[in-house]
Amino acid sequence: MAEANPTPEYKCLLCMKPYNQPRELPCNHIFCCPCLTSYIDKEHRTADEDRHYFPCPVCDKPTSPSDVNTDVDTWGSSFPINNHFINTTAKSSDDQNCEACRRVGESNPAVVWCIGCTEMLCKECRSFHDRNKMTAKHRLVPSTDGGVCDKTVNENCPNHEGHPLEVYCLDHSSMCCCICVAISHKNCNHIKPIDDVIKTTFTGQPSLETAWQVIKDEATTMLEDDESEMTSLNTKEKEVSVEMTRKIQQVKDKLDGLNTTFQSELSDQCKVHRKQLSARMECVKKFQTNAENSNILMTRFYKQGADRQRFVMREKTKQQVSGHYRRMDQTTKRQPNTFDLQLNIGTVIDDIMTMTTIGNVDVISNISSTSQNADSRIGSLLETLMSTPSATTFADSTSASDLLGSPTKGPLTVDVWTGSVSCVLSVDSRSLAGRQPTNLRGGMFTDNGELLATDHQNCRLVLFDDKYRYKRQYKVKGNPYDVTRGLNTDDILVSTTNSGIMRCTLRSGQLTVIETISCKGHVYGIAVLGDNILVNTGHSVRVMSSDGKVKKSIQKESGYLTQIAASISTSTFYYIDGDDIVCRRLDSDVEDYRYSDPGLRDPRGIGLDRDNNVYVCG
Repeated sequence: MAEANPTPEYKCLLCMKPYNQPRELPCNHIFCCPCLTSYIDKEHRTADEDRHYFPCPVCDKPTSPSDVNTDVDTWGSSFPINNHFINTTAKSSDDQNCEACRRVGESNPAVVWCIGCTEMLCKECRSFHDRNKMTAKHRLVPSTDGGVCDKTVNENCPNHEGHPLEVYCLDHSSMCCCICVAISHKNCNHIKPIDDVIKTTFTGQPSLETAWQVIKDEATTMLEDDESEMTSLNTKEKEVSVEMTRKIQQVKDKLDGLNTTFQSELSDQCKVHRKQLSARMECVKKFQTNAENSNILMTRFYKQGADRQRFVMREKTKQQVSGHYRRMDQTTKRQPNTFDLQLNIGTVIDDIMTMTTIGNVDVISNISSTSQNADSRIGSLLETLMSTPSATTFADSTSASDLLGSPTKGPLTVDVWTGSVSCVLSVDSRSLAGRQPTNLRGGMFTDNGELLATDHQNCRLVLFDDKYRYKRQYKVKGNPYDVTRGLNTDDILVSTTNSGIMRCTLRSGQLTVIETISCKGHVYGIAVLGDNILVNTGHSVRVMSSDGKVKKSIQKESGYLTQIAASISTSTFYYIDGDDIVCRRLDSDVEDYRYSDPGLRDPRGIGLDRDNNVYVCG
C-alpha cells in the first residue's frame, strides 16, 4: 500500500528526478552529475570548440571548471557535491546512524538531527545531549523529517575560490568576501559583518519561514494551471479536429450523393444513345452480311458458272443488294453514330480544386489570471526575502571606502533585484593622455575580466584591468566606435566610422589586426549573432556574413551614432530607431516589438544582461 505521507525528495532541474550525485555550480544551481555532463557535452558540441565555459542550464551564467584544460566530459564531475541534496533514499546506512556513537566505534540508528551540533544523534546520545548545559538549548528535529545530512555549509565565496564570505553589503543585499568588497563594492556605504546582519535579521524581524512554503504552493499553482491549460488545449484541439472532420464528412456525403445522381443521369442518357446506336449497328450489320454473302456467291459463279448463269445471278444479286442498301441508307441517315460527352463541372467543384486550405484556426492567447496572481505573489515574496536584511538599521554600518580608501567616481553597476546603482570607479581623462579629449563609446570584457573600450576621438582602443585601472592603449586606423567578440575564438570586431570593420585578436596583451571588412557607409554599433555580423550604419541595420556580404538591410526612420545589442539565447537583436527601442528576430522581416517612452530622448547606448533585460542610455 502506498505511503500516506511520502518523504519529499529533492529533484534535479534537468531531469526532474531525484538527484544522482548532485553537483553545485557557482551560481548555486544544482544538477545531477550525469545530467550536467550530458548537458555540457551537448552545449560544447554546438559552440566553439575552444570555448572554456558553458552557460548554466537555468540562469545562463557563464560557468567554467576550476581547470579548463581538462577533458570536457570531466567538467561536470569537477564541481563540488552538495550533500544537502542527497535524497534519503540514496543515503547509506551510515548516514542514518548516530555520529556521536560512530566516533567511539559504535553503530546505533539516529532519531534526531541537532541543528546546533549539525549531526545525527541516537536516542541515548540525545538524552545526554539534553542534560548537557552547553547543548540543552540546541534545536532538535526528527531524523525522519529528511533533515540536513551534511555536517557543514559551504561558506566560501562562489566567485573567488578559497575566500570565505565574511561581510554583507546592505546596499546590494549581497554576501561578500574581501575580494568582492575590494572590486565590486568600493563605494558602498553600508557593509556589515555577516554575524551582525544575522543578529538583526533574525531578531525583531517578522518570520519568513512560511514564505518558502507559499512560494512552493504558488509555483505549484502555476504548474497546475499550466497543466490544466495544456489539457484544455489538447481537448480543444481534438474538438476542432473532430468538428473539421465532421464538416468534411458532410461535404463528402453531399458530394457522394450528387455523384450518385450524376452517375444515374449519365447512365440513363448513355442508355438511350446506346439503344439508338445498337439499332443502327444491327441494320448496318445485316447489310454488311448481305454484301459478304453476295461477294462469295458472285466469286464462285465467276469461277465455276456458265456465262448465262453468271449474268442471271449478277442481275438478281445487284437488284437484291441495291434494294437492301436503300432501306439501310434510309434508316441510318436518321441514326447518328458519333456521341461526344462533354463534362460540365459546377463552379463549386472548380473552386474546391483550387483551394489550398479548408479553413484555419484563430488562436486567442493570454496568461490566465491564476498564473498572473501566482507569479505576482512569488515575485513579491522574493522581493521581500531579498530586501529583508536591508530592512535592518543602517546604524554602525561601515563604508567600503573606509576599509579600502575612497575611490574616485566611476562606472556604474546596477543590481537587477533592487534597482540600486553604485559607482565603482572613474578615470580622469587627463590620465589617458590623448591628443583629443577622451571619448569612450563602446566596450567589451575580455576572457580574463579586463575592459577593452573604444576611444573614438583619439583613434585607439583603451585596455583597463579587472579593477578598471588603465593598463595600455592600442592605436588603430580610423575612428573606432564599438567593439564586440568576433565569430571565431579570440576574434574581436571593431567598428570604425570611416574604415569599415576591423577583425583583430588580443593575445598576451598584443592586439593584432587580421583583416578589414569593407562596409559601405559609416559603421557605428556592431554585434554578433550566430554566424552573422550586425552593424548599425545610421540609416539602416545590416545583417552581414563574415566576409562582409550583406544578407539583409533593415531601414530605420532616424537615429545616428547608436549601438546594437544581440541575444544569443533568444536569437533577437535590439537597436535604436529615433527615440524608440526596436526588437527583431533574424528569421523574420517584421518587428517583434517596438518600445516608446516619452521620457527617453536621444538614446545612444544599448545593452543586455544575462537575463535579456535591455539597458538603454539616453
